[in-house]
Amino acid sequence: MLKALIAAAKSDGHMDDAERGKVEAALQRLDADAEMRGWVESEVRRPVDPADVAAAATDPEMAAEIYLASVVAVDKTTLMERACLDELARQLQLPPGPKFELESRAAA
Repeated sequence: MLKALIAAAKSDGHMDDAERGKVEAALQRLDADAEMRGWVESEVRRPVDPADVAAAATDPEMAAEIYLASVVAVDKTTLMERACLDELARQLQLPPGPKFELESRAAA
């Protein structure tokens, strides 16, 4: 999930202060140690790869959780973020109905 959050936060090419705050909040909830924080920094420097994020989904429920976490993390008004979310949904093999439902839940 943390990988999805990071990828979504930087899907428009950068992480703003609000997105960094979401990542930091997740690290605090996880009581992250130095090793995990180092991993996060390396993920922040990597290019966004929706296929890599989607590979973590072992079942449809996890795919839905990954997509929902990603939708919550981004400002989907930019074209780059929208394109990244659409590609993530495709890689997760989310049909349009459930995809729309998850986006609606995130907006509520």
